[in-house]
Amino acid sequence: MVTTTAILTRQPTRETRRLSIVESEDGWTLLNQYKLKDEIGKGSYGVVKLAYNEQDDTHYAMKILSKKKLRKKAGFYSCNNNNNRPCPPMRMSHGVVGCPLEQVYREIAILKKLDHPNIVRLIEVLDDPEEDPIYLAFEFVERGCVLDVPTDTPLSEEVSRLYFRDVVLGIEYLHFQKIIHRDIKPSNLLLSDSGRIKICDFGVSDEFIGTDLQLTNTVGTPAFIAPEALVEGRGSFSGKATDVWAMGITLYCFVFGKVPFHDENIMGLHKKILIEAPSFKEKIEISDHLKDLLTRMLAKAPSTRITLDKVKIHPWLTKSGSEPLISELENCQALVTVSADDVKNCVKAVPRIATLVSR
Repeated sequence: MVTTTAILTRQPTRETRRLSIVESEDGWTLLNQYKLKDEIGKGSYGVVKLAYNEQDDTHYAMKILSKKKLRKKAGFYSCNNNNNRPCPPMRMSHGVVGCPLEQVYREIAILKKLDHPNIVRLIEVLDDPEEDPIYLAFEFVERGCVLDVPTDTPLSEEVSRLYFRDVVLGIEYLHFQKIIHRDIKPSNLLLSDSGRIKICDFGVSDEFIGTDLQLTNTVGTPAFIAPEALVEGRGSFSGKATDVWAMGITLYCFVFGKVPFHDENIMGLHKKILIEAPSFKEKIEISDHLKDLLTRMLAKAPSTRITLDKVKIHPWLTKSGSEPLISELENCQALVTVSADDVKNCVKAVPRIATLVSR
């Protein structure tokens, strides 16, 4: 695959070749120049800790993943990933080959090439091939996820509009770069102190060639999954359209503080997503323009669902054209792609500390 190199305006992701882990006298773990502090997030395969870099007097979010747990998910217990060789392949239904650990390396390769103010930045990667953890240092987005759902204190319509403009620009950039996010939701939208939204978590993202990605599998968060992904005996369906659907669910969460379709039973949830219309009969009143946009984003049939370029110029988002968003040309850089070599070489191997001492 031919790879086009984008000109990045930010510093490239650092790839350390030296790893030192010690316990400090004050009880913190020191990882190279980072002081690992409190846990600020947790997932199936690791944790996220607040990390302080004394060299630049900056806080980062350090994502710590377990290779063993990632391999175990795929059923591979003896996967040898020294020198960043991918573990034994697992065929996924949309055609991409790779086990969960390889997906992590693919996510790293993607993030290293993205440069946009509404996409969280990967700052540094540390990976010792003979140790379990992978350390990923991300920019620390101070105010965390934009909204915890459900909530009794949703965002105002105007604040929702301002935040959603950032979401639209971030997703337009990703789609231009031929990436489908596949898990857009409030908890994957981080809010900075300056009030800007940054999209994070590319763990289930997919790349495509051509104009769109034709999906055949279902990933992401159940309440945000598009109806076409739930149809029995379905064929392939548009990746871009599923991102637009999830953006519509997210916008509904912004203004109403809850998802439009909810059921404790997963099959009940699927049925509601497939047949029910979103309700606007809530205590919170919203404008007709916003109702129109939500209705069009949450159209059941992808063929009738509004497209992202039409969302971008919708009267609600632009205040009837008085506040237009920047053009695609201004918003998007040169196209970047991720080759097999990019995935293989996305992380420089980090030698063991004993090896470094002996040199």
